[in-house]
Amino acid sequence: MNIERMKIMGSAYVGLFAITNDNLCFLPSSISEKEEKLVSQTLQVKTIKTNIYSSPLLAVFAKMNNKYAYLPNFASQKEIEAIEKEIKVKILKTQQALGNLIELNDNTAIVSKILEESVINELKNSGLNVLATNIGNSEVTGSSIVTTNKGFLINPYANKEEIKKISEALKINGGSSTANSGDYLVRNSVLANKNGMVLGEQTTPFEINKIEEALE
Repeated sequence: MNIERMKIMGSAYVGLFAITNDNLCFLPSSISEKEEKLVSQTLQVKTIKTNIYSSPLLAVFAKMNNKYAYLPNFASQKEIEAIEKEIKVKILKTQQALGNLIELNDNTAIVSKILEESVINELKNSGLNVLATNIGNSEVTGSSIVTTNKGFLINPYANKEEIKKISEALKINGGSSTANSGDYLVRNSVLANKNGMVLGEQTTPFEINKIEEALE
């Protein structure tokens, strides 16, 4: 598994700036060429530059697996069209920050208990199993877990019952750790697919070992 510690646009919270699957990664329009190349090489993906809701914080508003990019209805038509050129798009009608509330792989979405019921139904209609759960006393479920089709990394404050439910729903094993020297909202600091992981620059060697173990 390829591993790279870095900053994106001056921030160690690299997970906020991108959505990825095993073949494709969307990055902010203003990312540097050097940073874009590093992400592409580490994750072994084609990279496309765009914003969502005119923001570089793509992962706050959207999620993606190998089948679809899930975008909020407040994304602009230009942004939607740029993404549709690369992958099928599902528009979710909501005013919520989807990326903070949803994490998903090709089969299952783990979502916050505060996610709107209409959005949950749209996720189910796209073919996903859905588990609604908070993680470690946090409602920002999408920020508290990173999942690929191989494994998942979860907020270290998650209890055994939550981890068991999530493992059963995803049908894969995982583990817990912080990233970026103590960030427990791990999705903010980790961008991963089956090929590799991009971690915030401040992630410690101990955290790297735990994260790699969880995602493999």
